[in-house]
Amino acid sequence: RSAIRPNTRALFAESIANARNDVLDTRAVSAVGEEFAIPLIVDNTLATPAILRPLEHGAAIVVHSASKFLAGHGSVLGGVIVDDGRFDAEGAGHNAPNLVLP
Repeated sequence: RSAIRPNTRALFAESIANARNDVLDTRAVSAVGEEFAIPLIVDNTLATPAILRPLEHGAAIVVHSASKFLAGHGSVLGGVIVDDGRFDAEGAGHNAPNLVLP
């Protein structure tokens, strides 16, 4: 909560952080995002949908690197963006409590 500023438009995190393997508390972070009408975007490259489905835990958008674990090779670069369709981008931030937007 303390990191959110009036110009914050999204929260971005990795489901499992590269290098340290910290696991994101997706439900807790998405709850903060909902409180301020800010979407949580989760990079789920390391976990893949086989291990974790962030949309089921409150994330608004999930990104995957298709050239790593989804496709199993590094010969082609690609990515996948999955939007759950629930986040109102048109009205984002307009009803956020304690948040003054320009």
